[in-house]
Amino acid sequence: MKSAFLIVCLVAPLSLIAQLSPTKVTDYITVSLPSDFRPMNEQEINSKYVYTRRPMALYTDYGVTVDFGINRGNNQWAQGDLTILKDFYKANISSLYDEVSFTKDAIETINGREFAVFEFVAIVKPEEDAITNESALRTYSYIQYTIVNNQTLVFTLSSPYQHIRKWKDLAPQIMQSVSIKKNFK
Repeated sequence: MKSAFLIVCLVAPLSLIAQLSPTKVTDYITVSLPSDFRPMNEQEINSKYVYTRRPMALYTDYGVTVDFGINRGNNQWAQGDLTILKDFYKANISSLYDEVSFTKDAIETINGREFAVFEFVAIVKPEEDAITNESALRTYSYIQYTIVNNQTLVFTLSSPYQHIRKWKDLAPQIMQSVSIKKNFK
């Protein structure tokens, strides 16, 4: 019995390490995603997201709890405006939630391209006059922005806070794998 317990203790942490697989998102963008991720279907997208511009791609795990998405921003930016863009989007992120705790706020070079990178935990509190007795919603997110041909590309990974231990190590690996071809259209 002790040996079976020992085997479970040694093997269980390995099951938390996701296998990343290169994924061709478009003709111009590739990223390595966990092997259990799949494209979201229309019903899942419509039930979870409200958007003004349809995302380029949305992927989720089979539990439909952790999502990875790519979108084009609505604003046009000059190629050299990444620092200004970073400050703009940090303020925007902060305004979307009741509380935000940033653990990363940086500009990083990933596969030859500069990105504004944010990693944070956000809290949305229930309305004070809500009929239901809901608790605050906490999420872990890793978001990065880049400018390509004066367009903003946004890469987002979001997870419920209770899964942060797994995703805090894995999200940076996924985001570091983003590759955008120079001839992006």
